[in-house]
Amino acid sequence: MRLLEYEGKELLSKAGFAVPAEKTAASEEEASRAAAELGYPVVLKAQVLAGGRGKAGGIRLVSSEKELREAARAVLGMTIADERCALLLVAKAVDIKREMYVGITIDAAEGKPVLIFSTEGGMEIEILAKHAPEKVHTIRLSCLNPLRRHTALEFLCRAGVPKDLLNPVCTAVQKLGEAFFRFDCTTLEINPFVVTAGEELIALDAKAVMDDSALKRQNRVQTDGAPATEAERRAAAIGVNFVSLEGNVAVIAGGAGLAMATMDMVTRYVKQPACFLDTGGGIRSENMAEALRICCSYPGVKGVVINIFGGINNCAEVARGIIKALDAEKNAPALVIKMRGHSQDEGWALLEERKLPVIKYGTTEDAVKTRCASPEGS
Repeated sequence: MRLLEYEGKELLSKAGFAVPAEKTAASEEEASRAAAELGYPVVLKAQVLAGGRGKAGGIRLVSSEKELREAARAVLGMTIADERCALLLVAKAVDIKREMYVGITIDAAEGKPVLIFSTEGGMEIEILAKHAPEKVHTIRLSCLNPLRRHTALEFLCRAGVPKDLLNPVCTAVQKLGEAFFRFDCTTLEINPFVVTAGEELIALDAKAVMDDSALKRQNRVQTDGAPATEAERRAAAIGVNFVSLEGNVAVIAGGAGLAMATMDMVTRYVKQPACFLDTGGGIRSENMAEALRICCSYPGVKGVVINIFGGINNCAEVARGIIKALDAEKNAPALVIKMRGHSQDEGWALLEERKLPVIKYGTTEDAVKTRCASPEGS
């Protein structure tokens, strides 16, 4: 479960971190009242799950009520990466002396938590790691034993933390580790983690993702917090899982394992999928049609790879859904379907009648190569 910025800061505040004085607002009037209470200047921040809010105009520094009202009107309702902004965070502006980055996430390769630190903050850690990898430092954490202070101090010394900041930053890093496990997070990030002109350490922004399996233990439900993106809402409405990425080939697969294998192949040939949708088992034609429509309408998609094993799923139902979606899509991206199993012959016949590319006996790699070999799928 992904949390909005203000919700992530609530976790950090409970863990002992200082955060800016701030209030949420769902309207221009609420934002105006909040700014008057906090005192200008304030920062107006779109509360959406998507990254890149600053570049999209979703974060604005304002110094007067007139500027605030103009900014609130502009930001409320704007769409950032397919997500509509329905909530603002009005935060007291902070006099920043320096910015750092600190975060903990799960290393996908090892399945273990890793602490990431940089003496430079304010930009996405992926961008910093790409352009200046020597400035990004990592250390593996233990799920059973807390990060020892001497270990943290050695790590921060290697990362280049100034001597006058070593002790307070070390304390903050240890607090972040405790909060990560206490709140069942899979990601807990502070960016930027700032030193103010008054030498105070403040968590200026927060990104938090909680393990869905632990929400009951944390007294949370999936519907808490921010609304999902439009694509995620549509997928949830038909009972399927949708995950957005950044490539140009969408993946629809019948099961998480098959989806992962298909994405591995897409990654091999086109670097990264645009998104993937897991149909699960027993999908009906109406829901299959909506699943394909969701992927076809996702920004940047130029091709779709559909990979279905008809164990629980019925291949004929899947085929009818694909045809139904394509009948309604005027400019559908090119696609390829690999489909085998229950009612496969009937499903193949339906697709071939529409002259759609079907991989009957080939591999997932064959399907991906078929789609990615064409210009529009590359």
